[in-house]
Amino acid sequence: MKILKTLMLCGMLLLHLNADAQTDTTNVPSTDSMKTKEVHTLTAADTTIRYRINGAYLGSIWGDLKYTVSRPAHWTGKDFTRLGIVLGTAGGLMAVDYEVKQFFGRNHTNFWNSVTGQVEPFGNAYSPYLVGGMYLAGVIAKDRKLEHISLMTAKSLLISTLIYTFTKSVVRRGRPTYYDDPFVYNAPFSMDKKHTSFPSGHMLTVTSVATALAEAYGEEHPWVPWVTYSIAIMTGTTRLYQERHWSSDVWLGASLGYFVTKGIYKHHRALERKKALKALADY
Repeated sequence: MKILKTLMLCGMLLLHLNADAQTDTTNVPSTDSMKTKEVHTLTAADTTIRYRINGAYLGSIWGDLKYTVSRPAHWTGKDFTRLGIVLGTAGGLMAVDYEVKQFFGRNHTNFWNSVTGQVEPFGNAYSPYLVGGMYLAGVIAKDRKLEHISLMTAKSLLISTLIYTFTKSVVRRGRPTYYDDPFVYNAPFSMDKKHTSFPSGHMLTVTSVATALAEAYGEEHPWVPWVTYSIAIMTGTTRLYQERHWSSDVWLGASLGYFVTKGIYKHHRALERKKALKALADY
């Protein structure tokens, strides 16, 4: 009997709910007590952060710099594995730095002199001009995405360069232009142009820009990372060919530019998620 009563009660409840669902409410007078809360759908304005040159952007540079410098204190197992790979590869390259220098020295030709002369500026002149050109194009065309990407790229390049400059001031490694021994070092903060090999600034610059463009456009246009990183690799090779850096300098310059820029974009995406959660909480 208890089961039967329960079934009858459930049946009456379903009939009641079904009747409520089918009731025509178009002619029911509207009252405050019958108003329903509007469902808010997140828009691009709720979930994206687009920079312009203003106080917010300048503040973000300081915020990203602090984030980047403090990251090692928050590293997990994967991060230490990556560090081990970077340092292990650098150590392996240091062991053959002299042989790499000798290889490129034996293979100088007029053709390769011309090629490297055209590619080398990607590491110092072309990259900053590219970022500046992107910004101007974005402003003139009123393309907010392009304007934002150029500023993100500029910020990544600035922060990685600050870290690189400090590192180069502390580690005063002799350039292969002047020394055959890859283990010649001078005292930290010594002002000597012969000991400015570590790490490669050209490689850091071009890799920072390449990574920023890959992060911004790679998902939508898969060919972008192939192009940008290929240019970065060619630029690094020119530094070896011209005997401006040891191979380990090039590797660590690339690693620094890559991981700093990846970290800045990761932080940016976290800020966008935080903005989206706040927008949801406000409704």
